[in-house]
Amino acid sequence: LKSNQSLVKVLWKRDEFRSVVFLATGFLAATLFTIISGSKSSIETAQIKENESVKQKLFIATNWKCKIGDGDVKEVDDLCNDLNTMWSALTQTEKENIELCVNPPYVFLDRVRSCLTKDISVGSQNVFDANGPNEGNTGTTTAKMLHAVGSEWVLLGHSDRRNNLGETDKLISEKVEESLAAGLGVILTIGELPNQRKWGRALSTLRKQLGAAMKGIKPDEWHKIVVAYEPVWAVGEGATPCSPEEAQRINEELRKFITERAGPDAAASCRLTYTGSVNENNAAEYASLVDVDGFVVGRAGLDTSKLRSIIETLARDGRSSEHNEL
Repeated sequence: LKSNQSLVKVLWKRDEFRSVVFLATGFLAATLFTIISGSKSSIETAQIKENESVKQKLFIATNWKCKIGDGDVKEVDDLCNDLNTMWSALTQTEKENIELCVNPPYVFLDRVRSCLTKDISVGSQNVFDANGPNEGNTGTTTAKMLHAVGSEWVLLGHSDRRNNLGETDKLISEKVEESLAAGLGVILTIGELPNQRKWGRALSTLRKQLGAAMKGIKPDEWHKIVVAYEPVWAVGEGATPCSPEEAQRINEELRKFITERAGPDAAASCRLTYTGSVNENNAAEYASLVDVDGFVVGRAGLDTSKLRSIIETLARDGRSSEHNEL
């Protein structure tokens, strides 16, 4: 052993020996790095391929508001039957590419769920109305109740609730959290008022509303979120719809905001939709936009011929981008 050590000391004094040792050490380190990096790259590639195999459908929700069944429940039954007929007439490709959710008033949820084909989702237009404890209070409808009667989604943050009934960002955030915990998906509506747009505060308003709601969303829940951009100034009969270019600009900014706050996986998992006087005549203008993953429609959702046209348009023109892949 001592003779070997002496030999090494002698050799180490020679420049050629030290160079060979340094080269061998560098080669070994580079080889190990390549092996480790290659293994990591293979794992990441496999994960990407696995994620790409799961695709989010394009999304259409219909908001019935209080425009049906007011005094005659037969209207509800007739619309459900018409929806079933419409759905059965769609092509298999259209059915595979579109998720349809109808949102009737509270009192008709159970009736609608029982009547409709299971291929059509049912959602509520709202959940509880007050801050603080909501279970046990008179008149409260909880997220668990909605889930128990077959609701799969809940519509939150609509301009009617925010601007006419005084719901705050904090309350909506609490509703989001409770709804997700109960197993519901959330259709989160955000939008700016005419004056907010006029004063150049559209994006800051949208970020504030979305940022507050995000506090109630866990990292693994974003696939259960549909964000609906609702420019309030473009809503209602006779209103001028938001231009497709502006709808794309806003939704692109919203996706960037989600990426910044929650990460790229969240931004890719959720769906961004547009709602604001969408009908069978203008749906094609929005369907192919890169950051529009569907629509929330009002009056057109009560007419199955118009709704079918919108579905067919979205299924045909809706882009198939990586935003739709989990």
